[in-house]
Amino acid sequence: MSFRAVHANWGTVFVHMPDLGCGQAWEAVWRVKPPPPISCAQYRHPMYAKTSRAGMRFFAHAPHAPDCEIAREGESEAHHLLTLELAWAARDAGAHAELEVRAPDGSWRADVLASAPDGSWRIALEAQLSPITDTDITARTERMRQHGVAACWFSDRPGPPWLGAAPSVRVAREQDGGPLAVAEGLVRFDGRSWRMVRAAALPDLLRWVFYGQAVPHSVKSSYAYEDGLRSLPVAWTHPRYIAAEETRLRSAAARTSCPGAGSFPRLRTVPRRHTLSGPAANRLPLPRLRRGDRGPRPQHGGLPAGAGPRLWPTGSSNGTRPGVRPCRTVPVPAR
Repeated sequence: MSFRAVHANWGTVFVHMPDLGCGQAWEAVWRVKPPPPISCAQYRHPMYAKTSRAGMRFFAHAPHAPDCEIAREGESEAHHLLTLELAWAARDAGAHAELEVRAPDGSWRADVLASAPDGSWRIALEAQLSPITDTDITARTERMRQHGVAACWFSDRPGPPWLGAAPSVRVAREQDGGPLAVAEGLVRFDGRSWRMVRAAALPDLLRWVFYGQAVPHSVKSSYAYEDGLRSLPVAWTHPRYIAAEETRLRSAAARTSCPGAGSFPRLRTVPRRHTLSGPAANRLPLPRLRRGDRGPRPQHGGLPAGAGPRLWPTGSSNGTRPGVRPCRTVPVPAR
């Protein structure tokens, strides 16, 4: 099953486009006698147009097809629908999008190859629904990078295990029939940890990716605890959040590498007990007592309660009220 073929006279034709990308109708290639000259893009083996029971259009190889990648691997309907949505979102973001583009040496094939109108950048948008290992997805990304093509992998399945092994995003629909939005893979830094950015529309994400406002980043700080948030090794974020994380990491490294920091043991502070008598006791600051104060004895001169001399008597032997200091009679010299 393929959604792209080569016509001998019209060039490349795409089933997802109303005019097949060449100004022709689907009826010009479907159930036509004699069969139109349509062939496989890889080995030029004959192909013919078909329609599934659900009404999906595609191209199928004629019998005895060679062992080409399209004939061997095929493509599911769900994969095709996600590929089409990626292509439409890329066009909405202002890029040129082409389906099923192969490398000149055949080392890779992009589901959607998005490129700038002036050809200054190219990004492969890969719809990945079948199981794949982290090693395989990393190797395929590296093969594209060697040809000057960046890659971003997409899945609409819940919790793909390979998410974060390479630049990738999980998309989902917030409501049935609604547009695709980012569910995982786009993060922001709040000064201490990384947090998820939710509900960003797929065309908005691609626009940020195309114009450098979202870049893949190997996360170094921890993630904040949120429901459904996984600690992805690689995520998409704005360059300013990367700079904020680097600033925080440098500050933390400077604090730990400060000379003498942590070289001295922490000393335990033990309250010192004083025994004062005579005039020295009268030099301690005396707190004011409020009327009716029944709280614990206040501290005097920085000493803990109960340490040092007892400044406030608890009883009286001269008829005064408890807690009130008796007055002293000072003789006045005669003039």
